[in-house]
Amino acid sequence: MIRRKSMRRGVIALVVVAGLAVGGCGFDPADVPVPGSAVSGPTYRVHIEFSSALNLPAKSKVIANGAEIGTVDDVRVVQPADAPAGRGGYVIVDADIRASVQLPARTIAELRQDTILGDIHVALTTPRDGFGTLLRDGGTIGIDQTKNPVQLEDTMATMALFVQGGAVGQLQEMIGRVNSVMPRDPAETARISAVMGADAADLAANLDQIDLLVNGLASNAEVMVGIEAELTNILTPEAVRSLSGTQDSIARTMTIFQALGPVGSSLTWLAPIAGAGDAAATAFLPLATGGSADLRSSTNMALLTALLRDKVIPFAERGPKVNVTGVRVSEDEQIEQIVTALRMIGMVR
Repeated sequence: MIRRKSMRRGVIALVVVAGLAVGGCGFDPADVPVPGSAVSGPTYRVHIEFSSALNLPAKSKVIANGAEIGTVDDVRVVQPADAPAGRGGYVIVDADIRASVQLPARTIAELRQDTILGDIHVALTTPRDGFGTLLRDGGTIGIDQTKNPVQLEDTMATMALFVQGGAVGQLQEMIGRVNSVMPRDPAETARISAVMGADAADLAANLDQIDLLVNGLASNAEVMVGIEAELTNILTPEAVRSLSGTQDSIARTMTIFQALGPVGSSLTWLAPIAGAGDAAATAFLPLATGGSADLRSSTNMALLTALLRDKVIPFAERGPKVNVTGVRVSEDEQIEQIVTALRMIGMVR
C-alpha cells in the first residue's frame, strides 16, 4: 500500500511538472501583476509614437510634469513595409493613463532616465495652454511630438572620447599659451580687460556708425561687382606685367632725378632760356598728346629713362668742362635750340 501511494505521488508530480513546462512556453513575467506597478482606478488608453524605444522595460511608469499618471501596457513595432509611404518604421507605446488626468493634444512625450542605472520611463510635458483640445481614449501623440532618448552608452562613449582622445591635454595647452602671453602682473591684466570692456561699450554706443561702415562696404562691393569686366581686364596677366614694368620705370626715374640734383643746381643759367621758350613749348605741346610724350606707356618711359641715364647724366658728369662767361643767342636761335632739344628727348615729334 505504501509503495502504491509513493508511485501515485510520483506520477502526480511528473504530470504537474509536465503541465508547468508546457504552459511555461507562453509565460511572460511582465503579465504577472505586481503590487504598486499600475495605477489604481479607471484608465484610458493613449498611443505614443517613437522613432526608437530601445531599453524601454515593460510596465514602465508614465510621468507627467513630475507626477506618476499611468503605466506602459505594450510596445509594438511598426515595420517599414506596414508604415505610411515615406515614413519608415517606428514604435507605438500603448500607455494606460488615469482617467482623472487630462492631457492636451499637443503634449510632448520623451523617454528619460533619471539615474545612470535607473529604468527608462515615459515623460510627458504639457503646454501651458491648449487644454481646449484633450486626448481621449484611443488618442495618439504623433511622432512629431516625441523625442528620442539619450542613450547612456552613447553619453559614456562621448565622455571617454573627450577624456582619452587628447581634448583635455589640448585644453591645457591652450590655457598655457594664453597664460604665457598675458602679463605677469594681475593689475595689468585687469587694465587690459577694462580697456576691452570700454571698447565694447563704445562699439555698443555707436552701432549707427558701424552700420554706416557696413553699408559703405556693401556699396563698395556692389560697385566692384558692377565693374567686374573692367577689373578682369585690369587684372589679366598682360596688364599686371605692364603695370609692374611701369612701376619699375618710375622707380628708376626717381633715382635719376635724385642723381640730377647737383646738375640742376649748376644749370640755373638756363632759366632765362627756358622762360623765353615757354611760349614755343606751349604752342608745340598739344602736338605731343597721344604720341611719344605719353609716358603712360612703359616703352616711352623706358626710352626716356635710357636717354637720361646713358646720355644726360654721363655728359653732365664726364663731358667737357667750360667756363661760360656769357651767352648771346637770338630769340629765333633760342626757339630753334629748344625745339631741337625737345625732339632729342622725345617730348615732341
